[in-house]
Formats: sequence, structure tokens, C-alpha cells
Amino acid sequence: MAPLDLNHPPFCSVDFPLELTPDEIVSLSGPINTLLKSSYLLGAAFEIEAIFNSLFDIAEEIAQVEACGHLRHSEVGPTGWEVAILRSPGPPPDPEHAVHHVAPGAIAFHFGKTVLLDPEREESFRETCDAWGSRSLLSCPLRRDRDIVGALVFGKKNSHPFTNVQVKLLWALAMQAQNHLQRNESVTEKSVYSFLEPLTHLYNRAYFNNQLEKEILRSRRSGESFSLLMLDIDGFREYKDRVSNASGEIALQEFAGILGGVAREVDTVAHLGGSRFAVILLESDTDGAVRLANRIIQRFRRHLLPGLDGSRTERLNGSIGIASFPADSFDLADLVSKTERTLYAAREQGGGRAYPYHEIAGNGHSKPGGKELPVNKIFDAARSVVDMDKFLEILLFTAMQGLGAGRGSIVVKDPEGEFSLTAAVGFDRYDEHHTAAGRFHPGLVTQWVLNHQLPLVVSRPEDSPFGHPLTKNGYRTESFLSLPLTHNGQTLGALHLTNRMDLQPFTWEDLKAFGPIASEIAKILAQGMAFHENIRSFSLTILSSISGALELRFPFLSGHAVRVRDLSVRVGQRMGLGDGDLDPLRHAAALHDVGIVGIPGGILAKPGNLSEEEMELVRKHPFIGSKMLEGVPGMDAARRTILEHHENFDGTGYPFGLRGEDISMTARILSVSEYFDALVSRRPYRDGFPEEEAARMVKAGENTLFDREVCNAFLEELRSPSGDRIC
Repeated sequence: MAPLDLNHPPFCSVDFPLELTPDEIVSLSGPINTLLKSSYLLGAAFEIEAIFNSLFDIAEEIAQVEACGHLRHSEVGPTGWEVAILRSPGPPPDPEHAVHHVAPGAIAFHFGKTVLLDPEREESFRETCDAWGSRSLLSCPLRRDRDIVGALVFGKKNSHPFTNVQVKLLWALAMQAQNHLQRNESVTEKSVYSFLEPLTHLYNRAYFNNQLEKEILRSRRSGESFSLLMLDIDGFREYKDRVSNASGEIALQEFAGILGGVAREVDTVAHLGGSRFAVILLESDTDGAVRLANRIIQRFRRHLLPGLDGSRTERLNGSIGIASFPADSFDLADLVSKTERTLYAAREQGGGRAYPYHEIAGNGHSKPGGKELPVNKIFDAARSVVDMDKFLEILLFTAMQGLGAGRGSIVVKDPEGEFSLTAAVGFDRYDEHHTAAGRFHPGLVTQWVLNHQLPLVVSRPEDSPFGHPLTKNGYRTESFLSLPLTHNGQTLGALHLTNRMDLQPFTWEDLKAFGPIASEIAKILAQGMAFHENIRSFSLTILSSISGALELRFPFLSGHAVRVRDLSVRVGQRMGLGDGDLDPLRHAAALHDVGIVGIPGGILAKPGNLSEEEMELVRKHPFIGSKMLEGVPGMDAARRTILEHHENFDGTGYPFGLRGEDISMTARILSVSEYFDALVSRRPYRDGFPEEEAARMVKAGENTLFDREVCNAFLEELRSPSGDRIC
């Protein structure tokens, strides 16, 4: 058998007319109707694989196709083909058979029309058909305009060969598919270019806004600064009116080219409309941004633009406003506003210059020998933020910028004495600790600062009171500044700054610069914590009132919440839980049924058995109760306890089917207490059980409904002299 030569393949093109004759249409009503619906059947999806899968199903129905593929053409010649998608009973594409998998496309490209590969007519096609797992192949070229850009290949294995009518049907289907595939390409191109401004080929405003928001989030996380430049062409409107609109467009395009030439690939350069441009300059402080801005202005000032006669005789200047994140602002809208104000100031001063924000804000320059802390920015930010965590993030960021620290963290101590790492900036992903809802064990430095109630400044590792350098996860602390945050004799936490970016050590001069405002920072923090506590108290009062109203409405619930609360706390104490767990348990137990406010009263008071639909409504009350506590400060652990208090230890509970230690310990305790009190209490559908029998039922649920350890502690508490019941 002679090998297949794709440069000179045997003649195999389909030369008969591909239009269906009237007689054929009459005899093919089913396939024709399917074909007429192909646009609908191919669907509205733009994903090429979804289009292709629908295409294969249609081809199978109208022509008994058993193999199908989409080939793409990217280069001139037979080697410029690749398999895009292949559904074939034969082996998947591999290097050995690669040429035969793309051969149908190359042959269709050679003849410029649909081709039929039949080994019974031409033996050299056999390997190609075998590679597709078929006895014959039909290849229909796909065109964009007049160029062949791909091919659809259909194969038959058992119902060999293709009839003329099947060829016509598949050709018509291929034309339908071609429209869908081209639509896919146009949408893909749109997704690539929709964020580009067509005149300048720079990013447009929508992309710029999105990228700026992303960069703020990234910088908040990493601790790295960036600068925003906003640029305008001075006298652009007058130039365009005086010369021509076309010259104005040329000026915009060439100014865009200058910007693209000076910016780095990692920076974002955008055309915001009119003669306004913007640059997001990554990992850059104000000084670096000013240098770049002056370079842009100089290049544009030297650039000649078209004049009235078309010759290059005109020059225009540019004005640039600069603001840096987070040194000038920690907020997106405020950063943009300050940059625009600075741009306006540059233009008001005659244009052709770059202004950083601190010049128009009157901040002056940093004093020799160190950086002044932008105290006003801290307090402005604090007054505008209700979310305490965000305030602490602002505080930490600003403190780091002021003293040039490479890393920073804030540890907060709540009124119950529990610690949390509330903010951490400049840490690697591997090193970060996010423990807003969990326990945090303070390290040596935090303990020293809080125990001694004194700031600690370590300029060199050997000066450390711990007698050795501090190293964790490969990060070595060379120098650090740590100080307690104290207000009215109450210790609220500690702030730590580590390793200055300029490699200089922290000194007592740095503490002197920062120390005077530490008490004010602590005061704001205390006010914020008090505000949170007020919100918490108010919310709990409202929720307790709702719980009390439910007991008035449904007398069988009277006293249930209080009894469950007291019993749960006693069991928790017996098990050695600390205040950090007992408080959430106390709140959760008192409010565990508040979610039944969302259940119809007729279901709760129903004397008979509930239907499955009614049970589904009842099972939602832990979720509803948990949602009602959402946003209440300091109630995350209580929310979780309420959400999980109907989970069973063996995984048969609701709402999530959690099992074992996946259920919080407080929820496991509440589960037993609630179950017992429900048993001994009268319900609309039954009388209460005797306490001894209820205790036996609790014991029977050991390791299925309940944690064995919790169950034993519960029963011991019932039998104890301090218990209200004797079992």
C-alpha cells in the first residue's frame, strides 16, 4: 500500500451538487426537520465544545455518523493542521498517528471542497480511516470569508459507506455549524478586545476601574505600595479645533505610544476618554512616580505633531497628577479623587508639569533622618470606618508606610482575655495567619510587651531580651518595634513593626515619632470596641425579645431556652471549657430556637405527626437562627453552635449531615441539653417523659446522636448535688 502524500493526495472531492433534490426532500422528512432545527439544537452557547457535542448528536441522527472531529488550520501546507476536538471510537491522537488525524483537513484544503475518503476506492486512505476508527470519512472545509480555517470530519464504521443524500445532509449541517463556530470566534475576540479602547489600543476605562480595584486589594494584602498617575494633554481641544479632528486623533495615538513606551509591562496604561489617560504604576512610591511623570512630559514636549499643512510643526504639553496608595489614601474613590485634584492643580499652574498629592495637600517633605508618620490620615481614616477590622488594617498600613516597615501585625485582646491576630501585612501566603474567628496564641514579643506594659525596640538581634534572633518559617527578624495599645489602664493589644525596608534598624527615635500618637490610637480602638459591644448588646436584646415573644405565643416553649442555657453551661464547665467557649455556648443555648420565628405557627402547634414537607420547614430553623445573628460582633462561634445543634454525632443530623469532631464542641453540648429538656417538656403531640426515662434515652443515643464524652459529662451533671434534677 502506497503511503498517503498530503501534498498530492488522490482525487476524492465530492463533485455532485450538494443541494437536496425535491424527491430527496420528500423522502427525508425526519432528517430534514432535524436539520432545519439545527440552529436551535446547537444552542446559544458560545463554548466550542458544547457546540460540537450538539453537532455530533445531530450528525448521528441524520446520517448515522459514528465518529466526528473538528480540525483547525493555522498555517499554509499540510503541517499547519491540528485536532481541536475529536470524538472517535479509534485511539486518541498520538505522535505516531498525528498526520492521519489531520489528513482529512489537509486533503479538503488541497481540493478546496468537501472530500470523501473511502479506502475501498483508494487504498492509501486506509490508515487515515483506521486512525479515526472508521471505514470512510467525509471532510467538509470551514471558511472565514473565503479562507479555509478548519474542517468538520464525519466518520462511519458499521454503516459504510456514506450515501449521496447523507453527504448532502452533513454538508448542510457543516454550514450551520460554521456559522456557530465563527460566532464563537467573534465572541472570543470580543472577550480579548472588549477591554481595549479602539483608537489608542490602550485599556479602556472599564478595565482600568476593575484593575485599580484589584490592585488596591492586592496591595492591602501584600503591603506593597503603588502610584496612580492621571494625565491630560494641555490645550488639546484648541489644537484639534485649530488643525483638524484627524490630527487630534493622531495626537492621542502618539501620546498613547509614548505612555506605552515608558511604562513597564506590569503597569496598566489606560485611555479614559477625551484627552485623559491614566497609569497604575506597580510597586512604586511617590518619588518614583514623579520621575516617570517628568520623563513622560519631557518626551511629549519634544514630540512634533501635524500642523495646518500636514507638516510636523506643532507641540503640546501634558499635565500629570499623582497620588500613591496607601501613603495618600487607603480608599479607591478617595485615591482617584485626590489624583484628579492634583491633575487639576497642575493644569491651573500653567500645565506641562507633574504634581504629587502631598504638594497640594501642604504636607511638605519628610524631615531629615526619618519619615514623619501621616497622623492625620490615620484619624481621617478611622473616623470614616465603622468596620473595626478595616480600621486596624488602615492603621497598620499607615504605620508601616510611615516608618518604612517590611512587616506589620496587630494583636487585639478582647474583654474576655482572648487574643486575635486582626491584621497582618507583608507576610508571605505560607506565613499568613487569618484567625478572626479562631484562637490565637500570642508569641514571645506580644507576651513581653503586654506583661511589661512597655514598648520594646530591638535594633539588633543581640539586643533582644529573648537572648536569640527570632526566626519563623525562614523569615529572620533583624530589628523590630513593638508597643502596647493601652487606654484607661486597659490593655487592648499590641502593634508590631518588623525589619525596615531601607535595611536600617528601628531606633528609639522611631518610637519617639510614633509614641505620642499610640495612646490616641488606643483611644480610637477602645471607642471602636465599645461601639461593637453596644451593637452586640443591642442585637442580643432584640433577639432575646423575639425568643421571649415566641414563648408567649407557644406556651409549651415557656422556660425551655433558659433551662437549656443553664444546663449547657453547667455541662461545659464540667468538661473544663474556658470562658472563650462558655460565652458562645451561653448565647447560643439561650437563642437556639430563635429561628422558629420563620416556621408557620400551625406547624409548631400541630398535635399530630408532621408531614415530610412540614419537617423540611422545621429543619430550617437552625439555619434561620444562625442568619439572624449574622453581622452581630463577636457572635461567630455562637452562630456556628446554633447552626450545628441538630447535627448528630454519626452524621445523620441536619442541616449539613456533619459527623464527629466536625461538629463544634459547643454544638455537641447544646444538642444533648436541648434533647433532654425537649423530652421532659410537654409538647402539643405528647406529654413530657419522666426525667429518669429521658436520661436513659440520652444514654441510648451515645455515639449515634451524641458524643460519648459529652453524654457522660451531661449525665454526671444531672446526678450531681448541684443539679436541679435527681435521676
